[in-house]
Amino acid sequence: MAAIDRSRARIEFAPDGTVLAANVLFLDLTGYALAEVKGQHHTLFVSTGESDGDAYRVFWEGLRRGEAQTCEFKRIAKGGRQVWIQATYNPVLDRAGRVTRIVKFATDITAQVLRNIDHDGQLDALHRSQAVIEFALDGTILTANQSFLDAVGYSLDEIQGRHHGLFVDPSEREGGAYREFWAKLAHGEFAAGEFRRIAKGGREIWIQATYNPICDRDGKPIKVVKFATDITAQKLQTTDAAGQLAAVNRSQAVIEFAPDGTVLDANANFLATVGYRIEEIRGQHHAMFVEPGYAQTPEYSAFWDRLRGGDFSSGMFQRFGKGDRSVWIQASYNPIFDPNGQLTKVVKYATDVTANMAARSVAVQAAERTLDNVQVVTDAAETMNAAAQEISRSMTQSKTAVDDIHGRTGEADAATERLRAAASAMGGVAAVIAGIAQQINLLALNATIEAARAGAAGRGFAVVAAEVKDLAGQAAAATNRISGEVTSMQTVSAEVATTLASITAAIGTISAHVDGVSASMDEQTRATGEILASMRHAAEGVSSISTSLDNWTVGMEERRNERRTRVLLPASIHVPGSCIACSIRDLSDGGARLHIRMHAQVPERFELTVDSDGRKFSCEVRQRSGASVNVQFLQTVETRISRVAL
Repeated sequence: MAAIDRSRARIEFAPDGTVLAANVLFLDLTGYALAEVKGQHHTLFVSTGESDGDAYRVFWEGLRRGEAQTCEFKRIAKGGRQVWIQATYNPVLDRAGRVTRIVKFATDITAQVLRNIDHDGQLDALHRSQAVIEFALDGTILTANQSFLDAVGYSLDEIQGRHHGLFVDPSEREGGAYREFWAKLAHGEFAAGEFRRIAKGGREIWIQATYNPICDRDGKPIKVVKFATDITAQKLQTTDAAGQLAAVNRSQAVIEFAPDGTVLDANANFLATVGYRIEEIRGQHHAMFVEPGYAQTPEYSAFWDRLRGGDFSSGMFQRFGKGDRSVWIQASYNPIFDPNGQLTKVVKYATDVTANMAARSVAVQAAERTLDNVQVVTDAAETMNAAAQEISRSMTQSKTAVDDIHGRTGEADAATERLRAAASAMGGVAAVIAGIAQQINLLALNATIEAARAGAAGRGFAVVAAEVKDLAGQAAAATNRISGEVTSMQTVSAEVATTLASITAAIGTISAHVDGVSASMDEQTRATGEILASMRHAAEGVSSISTSLDNWTVGMEERRNERRTRVLLPASIHVPGSCIACSIRDLSDGGARLHIRMHAQVPERFELTVDSDGRKFSCEVRQRSGASVNVQFLQTVETRISRVAL
């Protein structure tokens, strides 16, 4: 007994479960002193839920009948601490076969149980999260969890007892590598990797798996447990991405840079584009491909700062290959990040568009020439429109003058008619006077006859009668002359009236012609106005095409701070004593390019007015080239032309 007490915990109970005695090992295990447990019931070491259960009651009834109990038990030590023991409850009988006491020998297995619980928990977690299948050493399937069955599409009955080769392509299954694979597992060698497997119905799946040989206590393998994760979707995505990258590498120039711009690697297409070998560029800075002057600019530094900040950049870039050969590329710079969001490198995908660029340059020059031609036609249309407007104004004035003459002719015609009426009236008066003279002449004749009859007494009266007769003759002669003059005046009046009628008719014809010409000139003015508007619209269209070509040919990191905009704005240059028509072609916040037909007359400084909105700018000539004059705005605050207005 002394030897047992040194190696195992011991406690003694009365048949009713009351504690009688306990050795030091038991007291140390439970944390109590003997005085604290002696006389207490065994339930002191059992949880309330267990002590109230039927199983606990049956347990003690069996002991009281003399039935020994051996098992692993969870017990409650002092302070509520849980302990696990491997224990044997041994009933002690008297000579009559009655149980007098019960002796329990116990071993503390708490650490082992906790390890087992931890292992069991881990296994449960693996079974919940991974596909698990167990094999005999020859590859025969022993069992599999639901996750594995779901992955391969089989039920357990369909695979249990069959060989692992069920999940392998026949060509692989018959190979020596497959047999060697299982031979290594049977010898206890661990295997892990990505595996292509065949599910039910021939469906292909990919798994990330570990094959784990399980050994007995002697280190001898007894089975193989495989833990697997279905990575089919990930594998297909990776394969697709790899295929796309391979296609990109075959079709595009690719170069990789460190975040500071140092060249890491480049594919054959890129090397062919720039004419270098990989050894000549690896470790060099990206600046070797750009103009030295540009590499020192703030814009170039800002370009790499944006890439380091994670900003994607794409556009048309001019680069320089070996021997300073100019190369144009359509490229994208792509920042690449690690899983923690840290920038690891910048990958550039590029296409050599040098030949296209040459064609675009020709197109830009053609657009410039077309714009010049359109401007010439526009200027001519403006001149024609101004002339048509001037002629229209002159015809309006002519029409007013003709209308005035027509009115005055009408008044003269009316006056002539009144003159004819007056002449007719005078003719009537002359006729009356002639009649009176005739009557007087008859009276004088009668008086002469009567005087002759009177003889000497009538001589005086005869003299008077002769005088009266003479006067009557004179009156008749005068009346005849007046009648002749009146007749002549009537003839002249008729001729004047006829002439005035002809003049009136001619003036009416002229007025009609003037009206027709005026209407035609109005129509001509409208037509030239429409032509002018169409030419301006055409010029804007050509300007827009030229702008698009410019934008296509300029890389994003090479655009100026003061960005140039291609426009076509009619404008005027004001110089002392004259005004010169021009058009604004290229515009920035700091200056413009002007197209001027009379460029030789433009002074070094002048005031520029935009015709469309009347804005004025003080300018200084920077460069002259034919009909083009490049100017700088002297008052930049006033030169901010709204892009909306353009």
